[in-house]
Amino acid sequence: MLMNTFAALCAGFALNIILGSPPGILNLSHTIPLFNLAVEKRLARLYQNSTDAHRMAGVILLILTLLVFAVIPAVLIFLLYKPSPLLSLILDIILCWQSFSVTEPANELDKLSRNLSIGRTDLARTNLAKLTGSLCSDMNEDELIKRGVECAADCSADNAAGALFYMAIFGGIGGIVYKTVSILRRTYSVRSAASDDFGHAAHIIWTLLDFIPAHIGALFSIFTANIFGCSTEYCLEDYRRDRKHLKAAALAPCRCIYASALGISLTPKTVMQNGFISIQAVGSEERPADAEDVLLAKEIMFSAAFFTMLVFAGIKLAVILLI
Repeated sequence: MLMNTFAALCAGFALNIILGSPPGILNLSHTIPLFNLAVEKRLARLYQNSTDAHRMAGVILLILTLLVFAVIPAVLIFLLYKPSPLLSLILDIILCWQSFSVTEPANELDKLSRNLSIGRTDLARTNLAKLTGSLCSDMNEDELIKRGVECAADCSADNAAGALFYMAIFGGIGGIVYKTVSILRRTYSVRSAASDDFGHAAHIIWTLLDFIPAHIGALFSIFTANIFGCSTEYCLEDYRRDRKHLKAAALAPCRCIYASALGISLTPKTVMQNGFISIQAVGSEERPADAEDVLLAKEIMFSAAFFTMLVFAGIKLAVILLI
């Protein structure tokens, strides 16, 4: 079984790098949100219009989503393992392919950087909207650049390190559980405050699941940022200083590292402290951000994912050989 999960990890990673995300209904980034919205409408009729009721409905929504997209495939893998190991392996590979995703974000970041560099902010807003799942029509060039860098940092923590971490330990089953929770959390984080209550349970579980992978992703990002000539001397210091400025704690490690390595500030927000309004941000504005920062952030993200995969696969293979 361990060898199967190792093979599935490697094959799933290779398929995403070569072919991108799975097509059609196999693409969970499209399928899960549609499923969530359909179930949410039914659940909303059964509960009162209150925060507590919506959060309880969100727990049920999370359980149902995991049942359909994670538990049923897991049962199939175990049932097929003895009578047909090959079919079990193929299903495990598909789950790993669905769980890991960096090629599509990297392609959109390439387009975003290119359109910003030629002054096509209209097309850049379209690229960013595909990455974030939210409207970007009111963003100026500086905001588009910084949000693009944030997307690269978040991808390092979520799409790459998070998925690879659980795939390396539990195979496709672990990856698909993590991916399902992550997509459910992301689906509701970009919608209205009222609908966020449906994603409350998913956000809590995702924060717990992503704690270790996010820090691993940040460490590999420091390593790859050094390869690309970025100054990383103060990355960890900036992380300790700014990590509490983000509401989503699991995104803080990579965002702080990317901001520090590139020498720009990210995620500004207005806060009230002691009766005064102040601006909190991640990183320091050492220079104006430009379109090349998006491209460099993409290269750091993609390379960090590659080295994360190499290390995780090496550790898993060593465990298999020792056992």
